Amino acid sequence: MIKIHATGSSGNFYSLETSTEILILEAGINIKKIKEALDFDLSKVVGCLITHEHKDHSKSVKEVLKCGIDVYMSEGTLKGINLDYDYSHRIPYLLEHNSISKIGGFTVVPFNTQHDVNEPLGFLIHHPELGKILFATDTYYLKNRFNNVDHILIECNYSEDVILQLPAWRARTLKSHMSLETLKETLNSWDLTGVKDIILIHISHDNGEPDRFQKEIQELTGIKTYIGEPGLILE
Repeated sequence: MIKIHATGSSGNFYSLETSTEILILEAGINIKKIKEALDFDLSKVVGCLITHEHKDHSKSVKEVLKCGIDVYMSEGTLKGINLDYDYSHRIPYLLEHNSISKIGGFTVVPFNTQHDVNEPLGFLIHHPELGKILFATDTYYLKNRFNNVDHILIECNYSEDVILQLPAWRARTLKSHMSLETLKETLNSWDLTGVKDIILIHISHDNGEPDRFQKEIQELTGIKTYIGEPGLILE
């Protein structure tokens, strides 16, 4: 299952769940809420992936580590989080672009994303029970082309229509995220054969139009598209 627990600038937390294992994506909400979302049972959690150091993605990294869960991130992200204690025994791999890591039954290949931080990553994740999942957020475009994936979790933060209506500082902030227009160009360049669904995540609360984004991406691709709202579960 793919579960959306929290998404957006107020905090991000997602999980990929099989019959025996759970892989956490991001830890940008309070640890109590993370535990609650997992029914207070962390025994199946095999690891946690962090895309970058912004608090809405990494807020509870230290607490996750204290729970005995290994956390995977780039070296740049680790430096950006600046932990006040040596958790090196719980950070077994500093992920690098195009490396391959086995995390329980999950195979993870990180790739570079484009954001206003040091060494952010997206992840291509495979599990025999779930297929191949693309996870990309907080990136204003993607250099890589991705083909033959089953599920796409991807940012669609705002539409470029709103840029001219915003103060310059706010427009600059938005431009570090993926717009609807860029997402359309991105998906058009991929072979989407076999994609079962597209989940739009990290939609801007103030400048996003979820219903419009969902409709336009589904019409463009012909693939069932979902708004990544908290509580969404895809089997």
